[in-house]
Parts: sequence; C-alpha cells; structure tokens
Amino acid sequence: MVDFPVSQDSLPSSLFFLTHLLLLLQSGELYSEVSVVGPGDSILAHIGDEVEFLCHLSSYRDAEDMEIRWFRSQASDVVHLYQEGQELYDQQMKQFQNRTELVKDDITDGSVTLHLYSVIPADEGPYGCRFLSSDFSGEATWELEVVGLGSDPHISLEGFKEGGIQLRCSSSGWYPMPLAQWRDHHGRCLPPETEDIIQDAQSLFSLETSVVIQGGTQSNVTCSIQNPLLGQKKEFAVQIADVFLPRTSPWKRAFLGTLVGLLLLLALLLKLVLYIFQKQRRSQEKLKKQAEKDKGKLRAELGKLQVELDWRRAEGQAEHSILASHFAGVDIPVSNITSPQTMLNE
Repeated sequence: MVDFPVSQDSLPSSLFFLTHLLLLLQSGELYSEVSVVGPGDSILAHIGDEVEFLCHLSSYRDAEDMEIRWFRSQASDVVHLYQEGQELYDQQMKQFQNRTELVKDDITDGSVTLHLYSVIPADEGPYGCRFLSSDFSGEATWELEVVGLGSDPHISLEGFKEGGIQLRCSSSGWYPMPLAQWRDHHGRCLPPETEDIIQDAQSLFSLETSVVIQGGTQSNVTCSIQNPLLGQKKEFAVQIADVFLPRTSPWKRAFLGTLVGLLLLLALLLKLVLYIFQKQRRSQEKLKKQAEKDKGKLRAELGKLQVELDWRRAEGQAEHSILASHFAGVDIPVSNITSPQTMLNE
C-alpha cells in the first residue's frame, strides 16, 4: 500500500474545489429536471367568486428575477405579467384589468399565486403560466370552467287550458345552459308544453317552461332546474286542489252536445230572420220606387189640369168683358132683368 502525503496547507483548497464541483454537478442535474407545476388540469369556479392560480417550480429555486406570465390560449393574451421585479399592468387584457392580484411571498422558493376576482362566464377557457430566465423556460396549462346556480324557480298559474290548468316556471342567472324538468308527486316526468331559454349580454341564461296538468295524481307538480356541470338543481313544488281542476263527466258531455245543437238552431233562425228582413226591405224599396213613379205621374196630370183650368178661367173672363161692353149704358128695368142665360138665349 502506498501512502500519498497530504500537506495541511493543501487540504482547505482541495475541499473547496470538491465542494464547488459537487454544487456544479447538482445544479446541472436540477436545471435538467426543473419544470413548472400549475394548479391542475382544470379548475371549477362559481360566477362572482374568486379563483387562485398557483404556479411553482418543481424544485426550490429563486424566481424573483425571472419573468412570470399568466396568459390565456396564447402567450400574447396576458392575464398578469411579472417582469424584472415589477408587475406590468399595461400589458394586461382589458378583461382582466383591476381584477388580478399577485401573491409572491414565496417567490424565492419558486412559488407564486395569482388571484382572479369576480369570475364571469367570459373567463371560461384555457390558461397557462410561464417562468422565463436566461437559462430556463417552462410553462404549465390548465382549463377554467365557470358555473352559475340561478335563482330559485318561480311557478305561476296561467289559467285553464285544454281541459286542465297551465303552469309556468321561470328562473334566471344560470350558466351554462340549464336543464328543466316537470315531475308529478310520483317522480314521473311530465312533457312540457313550451320551453324558452334566453342568454343575456353577460352570457347568463334565463329559462321559462310551461306545462298543462289534469286532475288526479298530477295535481302535485314539481319544477326542477339543474346545472349540468355541477349536477346541482333547484326545485319548487306546487299542489293544486282538484276542485280547481276541470273534470269531464257524462252530463257535461250531454250539456255540451245540447249547447252545440242550440247554437246551430239559433244560427239557422238568425239566418232565416235575416233573409225575411232582407226580402221585406227589398219589397219596401220596390213599393217606394213605385210610389215615387205614381207620384210623378199624378203631378204631371195635375199640371195639365191646372193649365186647362187657367185657360177656361181666362176664356170666361174674356166673355164677361164682351157682355159688359155690349150692355154698357142700357137701362134695364129691374122687373125686366132676366138671368144672363136668358139674355144669352135671346
């Protein structure tokens, strides 16, 4: 066995060299194995709530001097940006302005958390975070799913329809599109008569659905509205007494048949009366026209008679004037006065 002499002066420098070499080797291994870890494959957030995006390096490493970027489907769609020890808010998408907060208490250990406040349906979709330095680049991606439970269903009575009672159920503020269902007290599904779903400017859904129920077991009815992502639902039940539900019976059918027959008979009578009235009216108009015609003829005859009468009157006056002039100045005794007829005869 050969012993190599080791000097006391060379021992510290040898230890320093070995330590430095070991650190370099460990650093090389760490750099090759470091990755970015995100919050998971998907995150579920309720509308109006706060959501956290935690990102960290798989091995402890100071990230204070790195660029850390949260983004949407691509890196240029900036949700939040940390660069050179500062947060660059002017790079944010307008949608996320004044809605994010970066917590960097553990940034020296390679861990940071981004808070997103007041979640809205438009926030739904892919996200990612990226760590970038001169000697490292890595990122993680995930999906944000947004859900919203709407208002409690409200059932209103619309009135009688098709031999039953029409009920309407309404609710708003759902996301994504909800599922509605009517059931009786046995849990059996009732087919809806109508169903209208509307999405507003905030991408929230409002729903209205109606059903017509008959008497009997269906008088107890439940309106159920469910969120398909959460599997949660809201229900409202209503019970209507049978006394309010129209019933069918033999005497009712007979009454309806009789009523229909009477209505038909009344229609025939009205038609007959109308025909007689029109016939009488036409007859009256005809008589009126005939009377006007006869009246015209009568006026013409009267006119002729008046002309003849005027002519005779004028002729009589002329004869009187001739007689008066003939006997003018003749003194005729009263005893000898005879009638004009006698005089004329003479």
